[in-house]
Amino acid sequence: MNNKLLKILQPTILLVVVSGFFILQRESFNSAKIIHLLALISWFAGLFYLPRLFVYHAMSERKSTPEPALIATLKVMEHKLFYYIMTPAMVLTIVAGFWMVDLWQWTFPVWLHIKLTAVALLLIYHYQCWRVVNRFKENTNNKSHVYYRYFNEIPTVLLIAIVILVVVKPIL
Repeated sequence: MNNKLLKILQPTILLVVVSGFFILQRESFNSAKIIHLLALISWFAGLFYLPRLFVYHAMSERKSTPEPALIATLKVMEHKLFYYIMTPAMVLTIVAGFWMVDLWQWTFPVWLHIKLTAVALLLIYHYQCWRVVNRFKENTNNKSHVYYRYFNEIPTVLLIAIVILVVVKPIL
């Protein structure tokens, strides 16, 4: 099959399936929550793994004799993870989140405001990941593997905060 066709086919199938599910289950909060959670899990898998790839990439570039094949492989992995998994999962997470808020008739308790602030920070982190992917692609990375080890911890902290807020729903 044509490579360009495959690049279009996967997101198209995902869009058709989710759209069909939305049309059939529009009034179901549980359906919205299921899609939101599945997309969130996929997004976070990428948010956890991509910075690890950055660590390995930065380490391999700092070697006295970098391995071009390894660096090329890391670039492909970073690109595919970001564009084919993380970004569609992020979009689906946000769409399903809006779906749930719509079913709540746009009411925003205080805990949800805090959660949405954490989600906004995740979106900024996602954008920063995009910038790093491009820096590695263009061979302009100037950060060390130690920097990326710390960078890797940010989504963990945000996920902990989000899960606590969603489960506890504190009244502030």
